[in-house]
Amino acid sequence: AKAPQVDWEGKQYAMHSSGSSWRAVVPIGIDCPQSAQLRILDDGPPLVERTVRVKARDYGTQYLSISPTTLASYDDPQNKADDLAILNAMKKVDDPQLWKGNWELPCDAPESTGFGQRRLYNGWKKGWHKGLDLAGWENQAITAPAAGRVIHRARGIVNGNTLVLSHGLGVFSVYFHMNGYAVEANQTVDRGQQIGMVGGTGGFAPHLHWETRCFGGPVFPKAFLQLPADWR
Repeated sequence: AKAPQVDWEGKQYAMHSSGSSWRAVVPIGIDCPQSAQLRILDDGPPLVERTVRVKARDYGTQYLSISPTTLASYDDPQNKADDLAILNAMKKVDDPQLWKGNWELPCDAPESTGFGQRRLYNGWKKGWHKGLDLAGWENQAITAPAAGRVIHRARGIVNGNTLVLSHGLGVFSVYFHMNGYAVEANQTVDRGQQIGMVGGTGGFAPHLHWETRCFGGPVFPKAFLQLPADWR
């Protein structure tokens, strides 16, 4: 009668009823150790205990030269507040699974920057790319990769026009630099429905920065394009 929890690397994640079973999605971060602990917890002893082997992946490194003004904007208090508002929006959501089937790319455009690339800005400032960049043209349609609900719309100083969708089970997708929106706050959307337009807001050339997050943690977007059979 009571939902169990997943304990994954010392953090707890909610499970949701799915007919006669329980299911949950948990994030595997790019710095996850190669031997990770997973437990299913109820009121008593753990129902399941497993040691999960995690294969390391090298996503590569980018060396970027940008203007000092642009670099400084990353540390601007307003930019940090913009990022925090996105994370806070994800904390308030407890939707059941809203999607069905494999996801699709939100923009029909070539990939310009991959997920997970380590970045060195101007030879000294470190970072990493938490999403996937798709080199769309200005005002090209952005569509929902899966069914979901709009939980956040905002204009950031670096992120530009920003949109966040909840897809349920703690899974979210995030869109930066949009020229405009085609959906309203709290609106439900279907896979393939237009949600906005590609742009360069935030001071960039037109492209779509697309993230997928699980309980706030960035995860590999392409993993959702080919899901295991029992998640379709």
